[in-house]
Amino acid sequence: MNELIRVTKDNDGKSVVSGRDLHEFLEVNEKYTQWFNRMVEYGFTENVDFISFSEKTEKLGGRPRTDHALTLDMAKEISMIQRTEKGKQARQYFIEVEKAYKEQQVTPFKLPQNYHEALLQLAEQVEINEANQPKVDYYDEFLSNKGLITTTLIAKQYGMSAVELNKFLHAKGVIYKESGKKAWVLYANYAGLGLADYEEFAPNERTIRKTLKWTAKGERFIRDLLAEEGIKTNTQLAEEVALSEIEYDGPYFSASEIAWQLRLPNEWVKIIGELANREHLKPIFNDQNIFCRKTFDEYGRLRWEYTKYGARKIEAAINEELSKNVG
Repeated sequence: MNELIRVTKDNDGKSVVSGRDLHEFLEVNEKYTQWFNRMVEYGFTENVDFISFSEKTEKLGGRPRTDHALTLDMAKEISMIQRTEKGKQARQYFIEVEKAYKEQQVTPFKLPQNYHEALLQLAEQVEINEANQPKVDYYDEFLSNKGLITTTLIAKQYGMSAVELNKFLHAKGVIYKESGKKAWVLYANYAGLGLADYEEFAPNERTIRKTLKWTAKGERFIRDLLAEEGIKTNTQLAEEVALSEIEYDGPYFSASEIAWQLRLPNEWVKIIGELANREHLKPIFNDQNIFCRKTFDEYGRLRWEYTKYGARKIEAAINEELSKNVG
């Protein structure tokens, strides 16, 4: 087997992969640090799925840079998430590496000492093969769909369980359960949009079940639904706490003031609020952060005001929206 990506052993003897080596092999356009932080949002835990370490590199004139040692399970999952040919290749490679390690750990084959033992051993192996062959054929027929994401994996990014996320999607009118069946199904309005697919699996030889899994488009759709409700990923919440600790003593701007300064019509005031939600500018745990603060007008109605940093992000988001309309 050719070495596509170097696999080494950590201090505990576990197989690990360099995050930077994997990033380079996958040919990701995004910078390593940004890419890795985004991958961690899929529910991986430091010191469980990966550890951070520093290394010196000649490219940086001997200065240290951060790398990560990933477990093979994490490396496989990240490879699958990429949904690219390189990702498939890397995932299959890690599966083969695991298989090779397991074969090395198998108890050595005991050679028969005489003709009688050889016949017994052959008969036992033939019996085992005949018993297993129907199961092998059966499970081969229902190989997993590639490139689909489980509800559990998406939910973990938000500190939720799959049950909680399914309830949320059901309440939003996205999925439902057919009478007498356990599997979740997309409502007709969403069925033909390429959001999800069904993966068949066989818990036993007489039963075939299917489970709903999400495409990349479906994952983005779920993220947007959650964002509309102000629900953020674990990483975003951690950033929210950090941002709330930064003091700001500059000017604040309302949505109408931003629209006026950019010479936009009144209907953009509402759109600015939607863009602020999309860009995760509004605080959750506190009344303000470095981008935005919660206030009330003279009638006691909730109003959001934006710092110069928040206003810049909103302006960038507006320009992005306007460029889409032009295109």
